[in-house]
Parts: sequence; C-alpha cells; structure tokens
Amino acid sequence: MPIRLAEPAALAVLRPGARVDLLVVPAGGAAGTATLLAPRALVLDVVGAAGAVDGSSALYLALRPEQAQRAVGLPEGSRFAVVVRE
Repeated sequence: MPIRLAEPAALAVLRPGARVDLLVVPAGGAAGTATLLAPRALVLDVVGAAGAVDGSSALYLALRPEQAQRAVGLPEGSRFAVVVRE
C-alpha cells in the first residue's frame, strides 16, 4: 500500500527490506496523539524524491488486510510517520 509521509525527508533513510512501525495522527489530532497502525511493516519500495512537496514520493509497505483497511479508512488530512526498526 502506498503511504505518503508527513515528513518526506524520512524516505532518504529507508530501503526495501527494512522494517518500520507505521504511525498515524488523524486529521485534526495533535502531534502527540500518534497511534501505532502497523508494527514492523515491511518496506517494499521507496518512490520519488525525498524532498518532493508535490505528492510524488511514496513509501510502499506490505500491510495485513485489516491494517490496510484502517489506513485507507482514515479521514483526509491524516498524517503518517514511520519509526525504523531494523
């Protein structure tokens, strides 16, 4: 599933095969209200320039069906972040 990170510069340190924890802050939520959406998600691909502000960069993650469903069901304006695990 493609994920657009709130901070695209984080893409510079990610590579296929890495494991990340996917966090989400729902639209209107404070930065301190991040929720763990997918622990240890597998990075499949990193697309686009890390500094792109036009939405052309994305992180492709392998998610379980219920995790993907939660991610696509979030309100527009939700922000995603990752924590690199290994």
